[in-house]
Amino acid sequence: MMLKKYADKIVFAIFVLQITLVYKLIQAYFPTGYVFNMPFIDNNVPFLSVFAVPYLLYVAVLILPFAMTFKNKKHMLALSSSFLFASLVCNIFYVLFPTMVIRPEVLPSTIFNRLVLFIYSIDGVTNCFPSEHVTFSILSNLCMVNIRKKIAYYMIPATALVVIATLFIKQHYVPDVLAGMVLAFLSFLVFKKIMQKIAKISF
Repeated sequence: MMLKKYADKIVFAIFVLQITLVYKLIQAYFPTGYVFNMPFIDNNVPFLSVFAVPYLLYVAVLILPFAMTFKNKKHMLALSSSFLFASLVCNIFYVLFPTMVIRPEVLPSTIFNRLVLFIYSIDGVTNCFPSEHVTFSILSNLCMVNIRKKIAYYMIPATALVVIATLFIKQHYVPDVLAGMVLAFLSFLVFKKIMQKIAKISF
């Protein structure tokens, strides 16, 4: 009964460990990787440091559905489970198929450049395929359709900006983004499936 009562919080805690501790341990163990890109596209994507601002919107996009469901155990369990699934898939790829991005030389000449350098300082060049930023941002938006549909529509521009920002500040390559999109939709199916299974269960 105790496990059932706190199942949503337990799954959420495991998810947080996956995207923090486990993520960083993988980066430490695999400091380099394959450069997996589409040169004919990626080489023509300009570096635009101003997109560091929408890139940081990721934090708000990620947190919002959890903030909206924290007191709803069923939604919280389904949400946390879908994000845990996504993070596990990402971490498996990061171990079995370690990839990296080649970053440009950035000088701290503008506030946006300094923001990019800050982002670079807190995240390594590995753990790229699939992009967690893309996966979690789109998954957040999809899950919000079931949680607060009206808010989900307002989230679309922010989500889109986060996705393209990963390319413009050279945090990811096109294959990372595409894989993140696919994983987001697969993870949303997990969310839907769990919501259906726990609909009649009382907590």
